[in-house]
Amino acid sequence: MRHRLLLPALASALLLASSLAGGPVRAADAGPPGASSCTGCHAAKRIPDSVIPRIAGRKASDIVQFMREYRSGAWPSSVMGRIAKGFDDQQIDAIAAWFAAQPE
Repeated sequence: MRHRLLLPALASALLLASSLAGGPVRAADAGPPGASSCTGCHAAKRIPDSVIPRIAGRKASDIVQFMREYRSGAWPSSVMGRIAKGFDDQQIDAIAAWFAAQPE
């Protein structure tokens, strides 16, 4: 009878411990909301001869400027204008700060 009560408690404790061990690190690594839509094209690793720039480690002010120009249509694009229109100024600032803090 004792083991019937102990086994579910142990299983719950292990499940909780495993979720706590991996959860916060992954959340921090993913960046702020919206950043994951950038990383698909602006790769984490350098891609030789790519026309799409890698933005990790760039100055936040540069990223903010480009995103706002894409969003307003001042900087012509096929894809970036549509993506940038989905972000407000606060989101752009948060994404830019996160990418600027990433290693080059």
